[in-house]
Amino acid sequence: MNTNCYTVITFAPVQGFIEKSRKLRDLYGSSFLLSYLACAICHAAQKHGCRVVSPALINVTQGTPNQIIIAGNLSKNIAEAAFNQAWQTVVETCQKYIEQALNTFTYTWQREWNAWSNHAWEFFWTQSTDEELSQAKATDITLKDVTLMTHARRKLNQVKTQRNWIAINWQGESSTLSGMGAIAYPRMTDKTHPLNSSMAEQTQDINQFYHQLSQHLGESILDPSERLSIPELIKRLITLDAIANQFISEKDLPSIEIPQSFVDLNRFDNKLWAGYFQGDGDKIGDYLRQLKEKGADEADSLHTFSQAMMEWGKNLKYYLPPTQAERVKRRNLDADGRIIYAGGDDFLGVLYRIPEPNQPKLTAQDCLNWFYQFPQIWQQHKHKITVSVGLVWAAPSVPQRDVLQHCRDAEKSAKNKGRDRLAIRILFNSGNYLEWVCPWWCLQQFLESYQDREGDTLAVLQEKPKGNKTTPNWTHFYNDVATLESRHAFQGQTQIALGLFELYFSPENRQCLETHLWDTGDADHQQKTGILGNQPHVQEKQNIKALNNWVINLAKVGFHLSSSVTENA
Repeated sequence: MNTNCYTVITFAPVQGFIEKSRKLRDLYGSSFLLSYLACAICHAAQKHGCRVVSPALINVTQGTPNQIIIAGNLSKNIAEAAFNQAWQTVVETCQKYIEQALNTFTYTWQREWNAWSNHAWEFFWTQSTDEELSQAKATDITLKDVTLMTHARRKLNQVKTQRNWIAINWQGESSTLSGMGAIAYPRMTDKTHPLNSSMAEQTQDINQFYHQLSQHLGESILDPSERLSIPELIKRLITLDAIANQFISEKDLPSIEIPQSFVDLNRFDNKLWAGYFQGDGDKIGDYLRQLKEKGADEADSLHTFSQAMMEWGKNLKYYLPPTQAERVKRRNLDADGRIIYAGGDDFLGVLYRIPEPNQPKLTAQDCLNWFYQFPQIWQQHKHKITVSVGLVWAAPSVPQRDVLQHCRDAEKSAKNKGRDRLAIRILFNSGNYLEWVCPWWCLQQFLESYQDREGDTLAVLQEKPKGNKTTPNWTHFYNDVATLESRHAFQGQTQIALGLFELYFSPENRQCLETHLWDTGDADHQQKTGILGNQPHVQEKQNIKALNNWVINLAKVGFHLSSSVTENA
């Protein structure tokens, strides 16, 4: 594909907007709004005769990447106007919905809604032309092999360092969800003075407003005790059919899609553990660069890749456990979880099970059984790239915003320790956590080969349980490691760690572990990912420590993943 101009656009904040989410509905609403705003830019580009290279497919429900690459000259004024119109329409619709639903209040809050309508986002736009790139190459030899599209993307990274954002100040009490932004209520902009203003009267107004709003929406959507800011109200309301349907009539905006049903997750009241996961494809830039070196057009390659990943993300929800046959057997067609977004090679989801009579709680083993199959699910897009995922098995009382932060950290651990692997993190109510990282190729092999002192393995107990014992007793391995660790027995050598691993996981697995500690390349590039990482450390004592920590963390995480422990935690 030949073009003499590329336009690259993004906006912020993204992660901060998503992570300030208390309910699963907030999380979905955040992702939904980000996708909707990105879609508005894509539609504006298509309307003005430009080709959207990435994302190749536009899907509001499942997520649209917020970095948009356009082949053609889309001016900043047009792109920013489309973005602002989409956001302002969302804001105005939510405001009007509240004012019409609760029409007994006197509303003087217009100034605050205007502020959030005009200053909630930072917009980044850049372009690169053939003439500009030629001039840059003449003065910078490092740009010799840089393509026009790559040059435009690099310019965007430079533009993003030059912040030009107006923060919104507020007065009065702050939101109880994030502490950022004033509590939204009808008289929030009224002038107050310490000598003639009553704090009790203000509190009464807030309580009355949220009580009536909760009654109108339902306590499953808004708890009467919650006090939200304007953007938090918008995220909560955008998932309602009554609001979403109003966007369909907007001819200049993309259509909006909302799931037909939304079962929220109440981990605290139901004492439910849940498995949050976040993942990302590995070395996508290198993969696309290899395609270019083989003669493929850069823009066409990116468009084809983006289309494949968007299709994969669209279908990911159909792979959630249990299988279709198991759902029919259980007489429940709902999946054990929800995909929050999967708009490209990055994705976020949660595995959980709503409690029902005669139905067991979701266990960590249920999550693991699904992730054992995840490499095959990932390869459905048919591109030769690997994936790194962070899985957080979260206790009931951990706030969702903290769980999301741990998801990102767990994914980073999987990336930093060699990629092409799963990082499993056990997150307790106290905020403490345990983590173990393992490549996909040996994950199931190692975990299912565990044999306790009584000779029981998972396969044996699944075939023939011993009374209530359906999983091997990880306490044996855990206690041995805890005792030896307290005596500093692991320091300076690896024989004890390897001996324990051989005792509980078989001599064959010990040999496998020692053979594949680090990456070993071969001519066909079919090497197995190193269990401890890509390259050994320079100092041998660091290699010893890495192996010991891997075995120690395996014992601790395996112990807490056992259903008998987490079910009662």
